[in-house]
Amino acid sequence: MDFDLKERVRMSADIVDVIGRHLELRPQGRDLVARCPWHDDRSPSLHVSQQRQTWRCWVCNIGGDVFSYVMRRDGVDFVEALKTLAEQAGIEYQTTGRKVAPGGPEDKSALLAAMKFAERAFFEFLENDDSDQTRAARDYLTQRGIDEASRQLFRIGYAPDFTPDRWTWLLDEARRAGHSGEVLRAAGLAVARDGNKGHYDMFRGRLMFPIWDPQDRPISMGGRVLPGADPREANRKYINGPETLLFSKSRQLYGLNLARVAMQKSREVLVMEGYTDVIAARQAGIESVVAVLGTALGTRHIDVLKRFVDRVVLVLDGDTAGRRRADQVLELFVVADVDLRIVTLPGAADPADFINQFGRESLEQLVQNAPDALEHKLSTLTEGVDLTRDTHRATKAIQEMLDLLARAGEPGDLRTSQMLVRLAKTFSIPADELRRQLGSRTRAARQRSRGFDDSGPEPTEFEIRGEPLEPIRGIDLELFEIMIEHPLQAAQVIEQIDPLWLHSSGARTLMQVYQDLELEGRDLDLNTVLMMIEDEGLKGMVVGIDEAMRQRTGLPPQSFQERFQAVLARLHVKQSALNDTHELNRIEQEEQESDDSDSATRMLGELINSLRPKHGIPPR
Repeated sequence: MDFDLKERVRMSADIVDVIGRHLELRPQGRDLVARCPWHDDRSPSLHVSQQRQTWRCWVCNIGGDVFSYVMRRDGVDFVEALKTLAEQAGIEYQTTGRKVAPGGPEDKSALLAAMKFAERAFFEFLENDDSDQTRAARDYLTQRGIDEASRQLFRIGYAPDFTPDRWTWLLDEARRAGHSGEVLRAAGLAVARDGNKGHYDMFRGRLMFPIWDPQDRPISMGGRVLPGADPREANRKYINGPETLLFSKSRQLYGLNLARVAMQKSREVLVMEGYTDVIAARQAGIESVVAVLGTALGTRHIDVLKRFVDRVVLVLDGDTAGRRRADQVLELFVVADVDLRIVTLPGAADPADFINQFGRESLEQLVQNAPDALEHKLSTLTEGVDLTRDTHRATKAIQEMLDLLARAGEPGDLRTSQMLVRLAKTFSIPADELRRQLGSRTRAARQRSRGFDDSGPEPTEFEIRGEPLEPIRGIDLELFEIMIEHPLQAAQVIEQIDPLWLHSSGARTLMQVYQDLELEGRDLDLNTVLMMIEDEGLKGMVVGIDEAMRQRTGLPPQSFQERFQAVLARLHVKQSALNDTHELNRIEQEEQESDDSDSATRMLGELINSLRPKHGIPPR
């Protein structure tokens, strides 16, 4: 990662500005405070230091710098946080040497500006126009139970359609504001005419639902045709913007920007299928709710959601299509390794209608009792089947389940083993027999899908996070306190400390960061160290150490040399004791493996003689 790029972004992104865009900050002593969005914070416990450019919540035991705040807020890794902050600061983020023409169709900032213009234009048209079509649009919202507060919150607008020959309302408005037709096409707002003879509007005569990214930026649009609309449009009730540099329907979720804080608190999310479903749930007081965008829930959606929640509840319409989709998600449940539960609404109701008719409590009761995807599939397959008598249907159900597990799982992994135990109990078949059958099906599935190439699956788009780093404690903690408090002398510590002497993975990783910075000739101050760290947890540890030192009062002052020499001496004693233990273990092992008791006695005597000087006893 380009260090200079990180430095320029850090210098341009004031942490108070970044946090203040979403949280209300107020002064408290040397710092600012806000209500922490990640727990039920009744009094402000999120502390922000503008001087040190750090933040910390002691209740949640989390903190870091501006990068880790964006990582946690948006559920992204360091690279995505860096990209977000770079874009906000107007700093070009490039991973290749190819230059992008400013203001052109490949310039992401130009597309974002055009999308922001379009979102505002559609919203203000519905807000201010008083024509027959906008009155019809407002009437439809009323019929669907969407109130004015929700229209404002979700920024619902309207794309006018004046005459069959005038399909360029948005294009005309955008050009006057400096946005070209090519940029609007690249943003998914316009369509090229046949023969490249200009463009026309993508959306006409539709209610407009902006789609936002986690940074609260409009990145696409969804349009809903009104009842009684032009027959040419009526056969496409909903349309979403196309795939662009800004928008990918397999990754984005409607309402995620509004739901993420509630998701992080509850660790659960309801996933629905339409914009109005999300809006109805939100109006009813259910905040942790999102919707897919014209596609089925997929592995990339799950990858995004897993950064915020532990449980995903898929709420499906009660019609035939909804029940069919419920059967299709079991493979996703196996592949994604997530607690995926399914609610199929009774009758043919969609979530919005169900909430309006029966209320929030009824939906929450269904969610609370929702079976996981495996249980749901088993219930569907065995409904009305006498498993002890109807051998044919029972065998067919088993085969269907095993074929699905063969496509999605590994016979030996823990999750698949647990599923096999549940199948064994349901069908009264030994789990070992099911495991053997699954093994043969898995090998056959691999051969079919890879052309006999068993090289393993393709990597997923999001890197799987490893085990969290162990906390920094004891002598290691004292050592880093000294380095943070005395950055100009930290190089002396690096020269005399072997990272292998440190006791936790967090301490060893942090010392490696210091060593890398020293090797590159960089400063060793707190901000530079934090900028070098890309792990959110480690950033939090460093800020926690710094904040704890700042809170201390009444301790006698000590010089760097006094503190460091004391810590160094203790590390040497511990390392020496550890070496002695290793040597004793080696002798014990050799004694067990050797019949020569004289040899073992001689080695033990040598060890004791070598240790005598440590205790002030002269060697023999």
